[in-house]
Amino acid sequence: MKYLTDVIIKELKLIFTNKYYLFLIFLWPFIDFIFLGGIYYYGNVQNMPIAVIDKDHSKISRTISRYFDTSYAFDVKYKLDDIEDLRYLLTRNKIYMGVYIPKDTQKNIKKSLPAEISFYIDGSNYLTANLSEIEGASILGTINAGLKNAMMKKKGIQSKQAKAMMLPIQNDTSKLFNPTYHYGYFLTPGIWISILGQLFLIFGTLTIGKELEKKEQNKNSIFLFITGKLIVYTIISVIYFEILFRIFFPAFQIPFDGNTSGAIILSVLFILSTILLGMLMPAVTGNRIDALKGCLLIGAPAFLLSGYTWPLEQMPVLMATIAKFIPLSAYLEGFRKIFQQNMQPEYIIPFAKILLTLFILYFLLTYIFLRIRNKTIKKALVIKE
Repeated sequence: MKYLTDVIIKELKLIFTNKYYLFLIFLWPFIDFIFLGGIYYYGNVQNMPIAVIDKDHSKISRTISRYFDTSYAFDVKYKLDDIEDLRYLLTRNKIYMGVYIPKDTQKNIKKSLPAEISFYIDGSNYLTANLSEIEGASILGTINAGLKNAMMKKKGIQSKQAKAMMLPIQNDTSKLFNPTYHYGYFLTPGIWISILGQLFLIFGTLTIGKELEKKEQNKNSIFLFITGKLIVYTIISVIYFEILFRIFFPAFQIPFDGNTSGAIILSVLFILSTILLGMLMPAVTGNRIDALKGCLLIGAPAFLLSGYTWPLEQMPVLMATIAKFIPLSAYLEGFRKIFQQNMQPEYIIPFAKILLTLFILYFLLTYIFLRIRNKTIKKALVIKE
């Protein structure tokens, strides 16, 4: 046990005497939490500037324009006369959408003829384009319903009858878990945890890589060598999660509906498996530079591969298979069930098993590769002698 204590003390001394380590451990993650949390603080895109071309200049066309202007999503910044002006504003990123109201719109509506309102949407940004199309269609649907109701009233049909005739099949939607579709509630926690995952990979890489570059034979227990380093960085990492759950979630008004103890248990398994994956890199490559390249190769796409924003089952088989060996994938899926869906701890057992399996796998692989490197160094020392 003395050797285990020596490893822990040595690692702590390294952390507190190295400016790079101090910045990496005590400043960098919290700067990222604040910066990245602030990006999606408002949750939903609002007041997107749009332009309206009104060729009809009628009461109905003015009503359509006013509906768009009063929508939470839009702000009518420009009223134009020409399509070319609209294209110019779209290509210069001055507006997100243009609404074209053709001539004779009101006349055609009164004659019960179709009137076509055109949308010109900047599709280069998926989020704003999707919102523009959905909200634009919703506004026109509301206006259509109002016009049909007014026409039926003129024919002597009562409001309830008119509604039943216009909407023979009605929809009742119950939005669960994130009912307002708040972007910050959905994306911010995933990005925060992804950043921590990259940090844990770096922890593992640096702590083992520095030792391997010395080219010294480790005559003590490799098991205790790995365990001692794991203990230090696991304690630091658990503190990160406690700060994240107890301080940053409330500070950015992100609701945490689930069981905190369940989240911490899952988080510890995520920490252990990710740090060990980081340790495996230098154990395989033998130096920090190549190991850090490996971390970048895994850490950079890990969030996209995790299935958090795009379902794993919708990815090519190769991509989905690779994702299963990255601890972030299982963790984010299990964490979402706790954090958003308020599932009880037993529902995260499958994800905990995956993380435990990865922990054991990466521990064994790291142990094996370190033994191989230790034997190689021993042979080299014998040859020199």
